[in-house]
Amino acid sequence: MKKKSIYISNLSWRHEDFTSIIKLIKTHKISGVDIAPIKIFKNWKNVEKKVKKFNKILRKNKIKVNAIQGVFFKTNLNLFDNVNKNFEKIENHLKLVLRVAKVFGCNKIIIGSTEFRNKKKISKVYADKIFINFFSKFKKILKKNKIYFCMETIPKQYNEKYIFKLEHLLYLIKKINSKYIKINFDTSLFHYNNSNFLNLRQNLDQIKTFQFTEKNFDYFLNPSKNNLKIAKMIKNSNKVNEISLEIIKKKTNIKYLSKSIINLKNLLN
Repeated sequence: MKKKSIYISNLSWRHEDFTSIIKLIKTHKISGVDIAPIKIFKNWKNVEKKVKKFNKILRKNKIKVNAIQGVFFKTNLNLFDNVNKNFEKIENHLKLVLRVAKVFGCNKIIIGSTEFRNKKKISKVYADKIFINFFSKFKKILKKNKIYFCMETIPKQYNEKYIFKLEHLLYLIKKINSKYIKINFDTSLFHYNNSNFLNLRQNLDQIKTFQFTEKNFDYFLNPSKNNLKIAKMIKNSNKVNEISLEIIKKKTNIKYLSKSIINLKNLLN
């Protein structure tokens, strides 16, 4: 079985402590990071220029960027608001994110965000039509750049109003029908819902990015039963070989981050 590459999200620490994080990454020999740009730069203004500067630090330390996440944070964009007016703004923003991904040499962009896809009062059927039509526009540019959009299912408990079931996302992905539009699977989905492990196992080929999380994005100190079961499934599969650990913290705790990385590595390799 192929050894798994393990990454950690930069949402897990305070950016000012990145020097300590570099040491952590090297100590545990993990492959790199998932990057939420706004955790580093605070806003999207001149983000391309800022990313180039930060990427020099990553390259110097041979740290790979696995995926870009948090791409709609602090944008006030909603896919279902004023569709005709908003489509162009959203399209331009995603093209900016594509350019950021290329600077990092990264080929995966995670698209979640409860605010971006809050369908409010429109029907699910109409929301599906808008979602499919909009993201189908990107099929050519994604193919040209060989970059993946990885759509995420988010639990209702995190205030998600639209895509909170894996079955629904699978339907949307298949309707869009693009090699470069796949799924980001966050294990938090199984913390709150009846777990359909068979459905997950049967659709591993639709998953491009895989994130392990604990409830409320806490440290991976005592992995849940579902995470243990999912880890066993992934360990015995060649379909998923790049796995991320997502923890969300305002402060940096090297001790807990270190233990979390060790726990995930021990489960997967």
